[in-house]
Amino acid sequence: MTAAVGLSALVAACTEEGPTSGPTFASDVAEIVYSSCTPCHRPGGPTPFSLLDYRDVYKRRGQIVEVTGDRLMPPWLPSHGDFAGDRRLADDTIALLAQWVAAGAPRGDASLEPPCPEFPDEWQLRKPDLILTVSQDVTVPASGPDLFRNFVIPAGVHKIRFVEAIEIRPGNAAVHHAVLTVDQTSHSRQRDALDAEFGFPGMDLGNAKPPDGYFLGWTPGKRTERSPAGMAWRLSPGDDLVLQLHLTPTGRRETLRPRIGLYFTDVEPSVASYPLCMFALEIDLPAGAADVVIRDNFVVPVAVEVRSVYPHAHYLCRSMVAWATLPGGTRRDLFRIDRWDFDWQDDYRFRKPVPLPAGTRIDFEYHYDNSEANPANPSSPPQRVRGGDRSIDEMGNLTLQVTTADFDTRRVLGEAGIRRDLEKVGYDTALLLELTGLLREMGRNEEALRAVARVREKEPGNADALRELGACLVAAGKIQEGVRAYDECLRRDPGQNMARMQLAGVLMRGRVYEQAIILYDEALRMNPEMAPLHNNLATACMAAGRLDRAEYHYQRTIAIDSTFFQAWFNLGRVLAAGGRTSEARTALQRAQALRPADQRPREALRQLGN
Repeated sequence: MTAAVGLSALVAACTEEGPTSGPTFASDVAEIVYSSCTPCHRPGGPTPFSLLDYRDVYKRRGQIVEVTGDRLMPPWLPSHGDFAGDRRLADDTIALLAQWVAAGAPRGDASLEPPCPEFPDEWQLRKPDLILTVSQDVTVPASGPDLFRNFVIPAGVHKIRFVEAIEIRPGNAAVHHAVLTVDQTSHSRQRDALDAEFGFPGMDLGNAKPPDGYFLGWTPGKRTERSPAGMAWRLSPGDDLVLQLHLTPTGRRETLRPRIGLYFTDVEPSVASYPLCMFALEIDLPAGAADVVIRDNFVVPVAVEVRSVYPHAHYLCRSMVAWATLPGGTRRDLFRIDRWDFDWQDDYRFRKPVPLPAGTRIDFEYHYDNSEANPANPSSPPQRVRGGDRSIDEMGNLTLQVTTADFDTRRVLGEAGIRRDLEKVGYDTALLLELTGLLREMGRNEEALRAVARVREKEPGNADALRELGACLVAAGKIQEGVRAYDECLRRDPGQNMARMQLAGVLMRGRVYEQAIILYDEALRMNPEMAPLHNNLATACMAAGRLDRAEYHYQRTIAIDSTFFQAWFNLGRVLAAGGRTSEARTALQRAQALRPADQRPREALRQLGN
């Protein structure tokens, strides 16, 4: 008798088994498997085999008992923390599976079996409002080290959109996990262009950030959920999505083309979210060291609510914990992971936000094992490991998504976070420029100028620093100096479109309309579907008396974004000036409908008369 025939006969014998007093697949086990295992173990899922029926489960029964007993499956790392989507099995459920297998894994009455769940072939929710695809195939070699590769995907939106949900579809089991960020600059495109291969390598995402403070990622089995009302994030014209993939060789050459589905909402964000990023900079793990501890801390200067946590380390980390110490000294553990596993990292969202008052200190403590006793150690014999972006290096990061009372308090938190990071790193161009912009927004121009001066001292030719310098000088009332800084920025980097737009705005305020028109035209050639640019160019043309061009660009603005109040209002004024009263009235009525409390459209309509 062949092995296959023997298995079939055994399964048939179990299927025909009469009533039993112990657990059976039909009455007890099927429901557990279908809810906790099948969502990943199915065709098209991220796992190498399926668990769709009794035959599948019987074949893997010993393995199922082993991995559930060791709490390796279903994958769930936190051992403390009240998180949504907790996949852990209860102790009595694990015991029931072991009891069922020990009794011979009987099927029981097949007529009592619940149906195997059906899964959507495509997207978990409905069809997304926007589907973006990586521009060319991604190839993973059959063997070799893990790869971290970043792919830039232009968002291609023509107006500000509010994203309430995303779904990342990696398209292949070679993708271990994915992280999605947004770059509002051209930095990621430049890094892509400098690399000979498609995308750019590493885990350092540079200017690409979690949008509006929301961590976006994918791990096997992750479910797509809509954000609560008011907690969408903004996606603007000109933004790039940056998709970071952790790729693992599968034993054969793999080709994939990841897709991203975005779901939009009309409900604008009303919650001030911020990604509080903590990290340990100095990581040095001697070969053979069995317990090296790294730590970091941060004191929140304002009241916050912690919405989710994303801990991150590599293979040598064994355990981690983070806690909050309230101003009165009370300690509150945020999460604990007793057995870290690099292969199953994820972000974790609290069922209920965790409120922390101003003055609370947040700490984390991670433990690393660089000895031969660590089965996850990628080096044999162990080698000295330091901090770095490669998977064979180590990291110790914790990102907390927090919300504040309003956007002013978020700026205060942001300043404290940047200054804490600068304490650790000493000098960082991106951090100093971020601090510069934040201080400028807060009206602290002298401090902003001092911050950007530190960058200018070390990097006098840095175009980003020149753009920020121009903005700070203009905000401080030093207009001519600001214009010279913008001019120098554009001379060094003609791709600095934000500097071009900001300089045009300065010229508009100085009534230098023709030069502003030239700059807006240049900016539009780089971003032809950007509604605010068309609107600003139209306004410059209207001020210069070029009404035909003004009308054209106001019409283009409205075609891209039909809710653009200023474009409708000024279009009405332009049409009225040309004697086209009926059309002007229609445009002004639309502006009035968009902003009923604004008196300007009402007054313009009154002047038109009947």
